[in-house]
Amino acid sequence: MDLVDPLAMFARRIAEEKFKLRNLKGAITCATMAKTLDPNVDGIDETILAYKIHQAAMKRGENGARNWCKVLGIKEGFEEDIESIKMQRNKLVGILNLTKNASIATWGAFRLIYEASTNLSDPNNQNVDFGRKKRLRGFKVTKSACLGVETGASTRFHDLVKVA
Repeated sequence: MDLVDPLAMFARRIAEEKFKLRNLKGAITCATMAKTLDPNVDGIDETILAYKIHQAAMKRGENGARNWCKVLGIKEGFEEDIESIKMQRNKLVGILNLTKNASIATWGAFRLIYEASTNLSDPNNQNVDFGRKKRLRGFKVTKSACLGVETGASTRFHDLVKVA
């Protein structure tokens, strides 16, 4: 046991370093290796969960928007069920206890969980990113929109010019 525990802690430290370098796949692999070497490593399950939440948030759909259902681990089609969203959010927050988990990924995972639940729970916020990307497709920003302060022009959506 004396040899396994230091190796597991080393693998966990490597996972944290990989996460800092934004290598999420490598971080998950190293954290899983640490769990395989010693399942009793403090907070390893929570660390892996935090890495997976970050990985789900990094993946974007074809429209460039985040898939908030994947961040929360909700199946497609259940995003209208606000109670399911709240239950899943509370479950994830309960698992990712900041006082027990020392991973640097935990705080960001909390932020992503709350952002996902906010976007999915509020009917006004649902698919905001998708709608914005869809509306702006085929438009370009004019010079006056970029230099709105000097020219007195507004920098709002109406300053966009339709591309032919």
